[in-house]
Amino acid sequence: MRTGLIAGGAAALFLVVAGCSSMGDFFRGYADGEAEVLSRYDGQSLTPQQHGAVVFRYSDFGALNTDTLESYATPWRLAAAAIALREVELHGGELSLARTREAMQRYGFLYPETVGNWPAGISETPVPLGAPLGMAIGTVKRDIPNIRLTAGNLTCAACHSGPTYDAAGLPTTKVAWIGAPNTSINLEAYVLGLYDAFRSIGNDEARLYAAMQTLFPDTSPEELSTIKSYVMPRVRDRMKEIAALGGKPLPFVNGAPGTTNGVAALRMQLGTLPADPYTVARGFTSTPDLGLRGYRSALLYDGAYVAAGETPQRTMRKADVTDAHYRKLADIAAFFTVPSMGQKPHQATSAIADANAVFGFLKDYAPPRFPGQVDSAKAEQGRTIFASTCSGCHGVYDASLERPALQEFPNWIGAFDTDPVRHEAIDQGSVKAIAAGAFGDKLILRNTAQYSAPPLSGLWLSAPYLHNGTVPTLWQMMNPAERPKRFMVGGHALDFNDVGIAGATNASGDLVYPAAYTPWSSPVMIDTTQLGYGNGGHTAPFAGLSADQKRALIEYLKLL
Repeated sequence: MRTGLIAGGAAALFLVVAGCSSMGDFFRGYADGEAEVLSRYDGQSLTPQQHGAVVFRYSDFGALNTDTLESYATPWRLAAAAIALREVELHGGELSLARTREAMQRYGFLYPETVGNWPAGISETPVPLGAPLGMAIGTVKRDIPNIRLTAGNLTCAACHSGPTYDAAGLPTTKVAWIGAPNTSINLEAYVLGLYDAFRSIGNDEARLYAAMQTLFPDTSPEELSTIKSYVMPRVRDRMKEIAALGGKPLPFVNGAPGTTNGVAALRMQLGTLPADPYTVARGFTSTPDLGLRGYRSALLYDGAYVAAGETPQRTMRKADVTDAHYRKLADIAAFFTVPSMGQKPHQATSAIADANAVFGFLKDYAPPRFPGQVDSAKAEQGRTIFASTCSGCHGVYDASLERPALQEFPNWIGAFDTDPVRHEAIDQGSVKAIAAGAFGDKLILRNTAQYSAPPLSGLWLSAPYLHNGTVPTLWQMMNPAERPKRFMVGGHALDFNDVGIAGATNASGDLVYPAAYTPWSSPVMIDTTQLGYGNGGHTAPFAGLSADQKRALIEYLKLL
C-alpha cells in the first residue's frame, strides 16, 4: 500500500531568483536570518511536545540565508506582490494580500484558522506577511554591504500539514493537522505560477515596487534598496535564462498535487542530474502521514537512507523506539533540508537540533480519527484479515478496535512489482558525494533497487495510494482491474466507502469529481501511462480475498 517519507524531503522549488551563480558573489559571503515567529516563543517554558510543534510549524531549520536564495528561497514581499498583480490581471478586482492567498490556495497551500492537534498550553501565531502554513519568513541581512531582505522558504510543514475532514468526507481547510499529508499541495504549479507572475511584469518594475509597498507599507528603505540594486538584476537575468529553456524554471518535473520529486531535487543540489532530466528524472513520491516514523530503521520509499551504525532491515518494537534511535533519524531529517530547502550539504548540520525537536512532537503524534462511520463487526473481521495478509510487511497491531496500536514493525524491504522509476533514481555519483560530505559519518545513502513497506498510520486520509500516488482509493487498490488510467487529484473530498478520492468514472474512463463539488485547490489529471506514474503492482495480497473480505479489511484500515 502506501510507502513512507519523513520531514518533507522532496519539496524542491528553485525559484525565479535561483540559479544565478553571481548572486553569492554579490552578497560576498554568507548572510542568514531566522523565522521571525519563533522569537514570540522565546523565554516560554515548553514541553518537548510543545517545543517540537512550534519548531515543526514555524522554524526555518537554518535555511533562510543567501545560499538558499540562490536555490529555493524567495524574496517573499516581492514574490507576493508579483503574484497579487498577476491575479488582478487575470481575474480583476483590487490589489490585496487576499489575491496572493487565492493563488497560493489554488496551488494547494493551507491558510488555516487553527491547528486541530496544536498542543494545549501554548498559543498559535499566524505566519506573517500573508504567507501560508509551512513557509518560514525571516529577514536575511548583512551590514557590509547593507543587505535587508524578507525571505520565505518552504518547510516540512508545507507538505506534512493537511486539511481535516468532516463526517461526510468534505475537507475543512480552516482546521489543519500538522503531521498529516497535504495531498493537494502542488509545488510544480507554484513554481510555474511564480515564473508566470514575474514574466507578466515585463519591464514595468516600477509597478511591481508600487504594488509591494501597497501590500507591505512597512517595507524599509534598506529592503527596497536591496531589492532594486541586488535582487531584481538577478531576477531579470534568471527570467531570460528560463525563457531560453522554454519556460521551465526547474530542470525536472516536480510532481503534481501531493507528489514531489525529491531524488531529482537532491541530485540537482549535488550536481548529479542525468542527461535530459526533464524527461527521465521522474521518481515521483507521494506524501504520507508522519505517524509511527520512529519504528523505521531506514527512511524513504526505497529505504535509501540509513543512519550510520543502524541495521537497515530491523524488526522494531516499542522498546526499540528510544531517544537514541530518534536522534539517528533526526540526523537524516536534517539532511533532508538539502533537497527540500536548498541548504548546502555542509550547512544542513545546523538543522539537527530542530530536527531533534520535531521528533519530540512526533513521538506522541497521532493522525486524526476517522470521522465517518465504521462497521465494528466488519472491522473485527478485517483485523483478522490484516493479521494474516498484511502484517508481515506493514506491522503487527494490538487487538483494539478503537485505535489499534502498533506492536511490532518488520521494516520489510524487497523487490516489488510497482513502478520502478523511483527506486532506480539513486545513482552512484550521489551515493559517493554524500559519503564524502559533512553527513558521511551520520548517514548512508544507498541504491536498494527495492521498496520498503511503511506503517499505515493515517491511511484513510492519505489518498491517492502507492509510493507514487497513482491509485485513487483503497477499493481500487484491492481491485486492480478498477484502477483508472486517469484520475483527478487536488482539493478533493474523500469517499468513505471506498476510502480515497471521491469521484466517479466518466465516459472516457477517467475518475472525475462529482459535478456538484467545488475543489478547494486546483485539481490535476494524473495519467498513469506516463513515466514515473505507473499504477500497477501490489496485487498479490488481495488476490485470494472475496469482495466481502476486502470490504472488511477496508473497515479495519479506517482505524489506523
